[in-house]
Amino acid sequence: MKTKGLVIELGKATVRRLLNDRRATDVKERAFSSLALVAVALVAFGCAVRAIKTTETGDPRARNKVLIATQRSEFKEAVVSRIVEDLRKDLHYVKVIDLRALKDEPAREYDAIVVVNTCKAWRMSRGASSFVKSFEEKEKVVLLTTAGGGDWMPKSVGVDAITSASKSQKVDPLADDIVGRVRRILEHR
Repeated sequence: MKTKGLVIELGKATVRRLLNDRRATDVKERAFSSLALVAVALVAFGCAVRAIKTTETGDPRARNKVLIATQRSEFKEAVVSRIVEDLRKDLHYVKVIDLRALKDEPAREYDAIVVVNTCKAWRMSRGASSFVKSFEEKEKVVLLTTAGGGDWMPKSVGVDAITSASKSQKVDPLADDIVGRVRRILEHR
């Protein structure tokens, strides 16, 4: 009888241990799942590209209208800011929009268009690529593509294209170059 009671007690202890182990495993699995979900949410939130706020400078009835479509990054915003500052001095109307909004903007109403995008996996951003391919007045477009080393160039886009690495010392020379190109477009219209 003692043996039977001992076996039953050992069996109960084993069942208790297994239940405790199972509960611990469930807690660990739930904790891991929760942490994984939080990590995914943080990555998605951190990687989500926030839209550029649309800004307008100058009189919309000005003789020359310039559209700048860009993506958000510290470097791109610095370049665009310098471009806007210089073109404002010339009394041009300048509108800055998020690149994703370019498809909805009446681009034909502008005299010059600057498209600022990023090269990823050896390709222009989708918005820039589709705009450049479909927009018929290619002589109005200046395309800036930022790429790692600044040596990648989009193939056969048919527009005035520039590439640059996103380095702070390049902001002023790059902005000056783009403003010069925009001014040439405006002179020849």
